[in-house]
Amino acid sequence: MTSPTGYAPEPTTWRILEVAAVPATDHPDAWAYHGIAAVDRAVETANLGYDDLARTVQTLVSDMLHQEYADKRRFVAVLDRADGEAPTTDDVVGYGFLRLPRDDNTHTADVYVGVHPDHRRRGIGSALAEQAERAAADAGRTTFFGWSLSPREAAQDEEALVPATGAGRLPADAGGARFALGRGYTLEQVERMSRLDLPVDADALAAFEAEARAKAGADYVTHTWEGIPEEWHEGYAQLMTRMSTDVPQGELDFGEETWDAARVRTYLAARADGGERLLTTLVVHVPTGEIAAGTSFLLQDGKPAYVFQEETIALKEHRGHRLGMLVKAVNLRELAARHPATERVHTFNAEENAHMLGINVALGFRPSGAEAALQKRL
Repeated sequence: MTSPTGYAPEPTTWRILEVAAVPATDHPDAWAYHGIAAVDRAVETANLGYDDLARTVQTLVSDMLHQEYADKRRFVAVLDRADGEAPTTDDVVGYGFLRLPRDDNTHTADVYVGVHPDHRRRGIGSALAEQAERAAADAGRTTFFGWSLSPREAAQDEEALVPATGAGRLPADAGGARFALGRGYTLEQVERMSRLDLPVDADALAAFEAEARAKAGADYVTHTWEGIPEEWHEGYAQLMTRMSTDVPQGELDFGEETWDAARVRTYLAARADGGERLLTTLVVHVPTGEIAAGTSFLLQDGKPAYVFQEETIALKEHRGHRLGMLVKAVNLRELAARHPATERVHTFNAEENAHMLGINVALGFRPSGAEAALQKRL
């Protein structure tokens, strides 16, 4: 969720429309998706000073076309036109997104809201949230999740919002979190946003990899691909299933997601259709053939300067072998070799996940923001 700020512009009239999926970014009805992307860029730039994390039009369009594992609905707030004509891209001032899982966690709904910074304090965010939440409740969902990103964590000597976990602190005036709290959400968890500026010193990275390989021993070998070969989909599915249970969740009312090879294929196809691709390193336990750990970078077409660090996990039964450091060091080395123009990496980790945060800090990641994980139960 993204909340209003103190900015109060001249009043205008607006309305909310639901927008259907469109087959392509150049479709005549894709105007709303171009508008959502523009608002998202404005929100991210106002919040963080850059738009790395803003979703592209291609990603937005593709995401709505892929509803194999979740029902999705999008809403836009549009300004009323003086000429009475139909709205265009430039008239979009806010968006809402609702995601309803189909197979797992069918009591939950993900709710996202964003309002252009120049059009806040008009009730647009509240109206979009209300529309999405009402649709979720009508679908029988009883737990809503929302997320809000602050550009920094609170210092120890300032007033702060502290999650139920007790780990991490948001500034007391964090607008998005305050907005959600006012709508009945609770702050359940804080995730640290971290940034790694590239390149990483090659000698230091090689030392981390060598140390991790020595600890892992000959029983663990690494494989790296852009895209994941089909014969590895089942093993990757196991990692994704365990990501839903093995990472810290606080008291978020979220249970296991079941992944199989078919779901992995759908996931990779959706990424590709959205102009995204993965650079993935997996660790195989040779005696059993089991995939023991893995990590991925998400690369975005048209945004060559940055990548996003996706899931990193080492299965519990294989921990103690420095596999987390191993996959991260190898994937960073491969990123430098394959995509040397990349300038930075962004990632998120729960503040109570001290082990993974320790690996990131050792590699050179530094805090760059704090994300609130918010929950509302009916």
